[in-house]
Amino acid sequence: MTHKATWNKFSLSFIRKGFRFMFLHISMKFFIPPSLRTRILKSCGITFKNRKSVFIGTDVLFDNLKGTNTFIGENVTITTGTKIINHFPILSSNGVTEYSTGDITIGDNVFIGMNSLIIKPVNIGNGAVIGAGSVVTKDIPEKAIVGGNPAKIIDYVKDSKI
Repeated sequence: MTHKATWNKFSLSFIRKGFRFMFLHISMKFFIPPSLRTRILKSCGITFKNRKSVFIGTDVLFDNLKGTNTFIGENVTITTGTKIINHFPILSSNGVTEYSTGDITIGDNVFIGMNSLIIKPVNIGNGAVIGAGSVVTKDIPEKAIVGGNPAKIIDYVKDSKI
């Protein structure tokens, strides 16, 4: 009985996925400048309205599954340690047997605080502020200030004339 090498079973799409995974994790590192970080993320499937106006800190994880998208508006700040996950487990009496997936949309002029977790398909409205350590599982309205686990509306951003 002969043993066949498994390397010939790899497809080109498998290699592309491997490079995409590698680039997503390289983009998280501190030595990558923010302007290059957004360029790497764009090449990995994250959609930007204006990539040059977005700041993404270190250790920010984008976990896009096949068939899901993450859209990021203009003037968005995503600080260190934030995790953006396009899927979540569906719990049953048998445990986790399947996952639900969907798109995440982040509007314009949004600030996402350190170590926040954004899961499930959600829309974050324009001008929203997400406090540090928040867990976002539902849509956030425009100009809302949210915080906590799960994230709840604390207040709304007031228009200032400075």
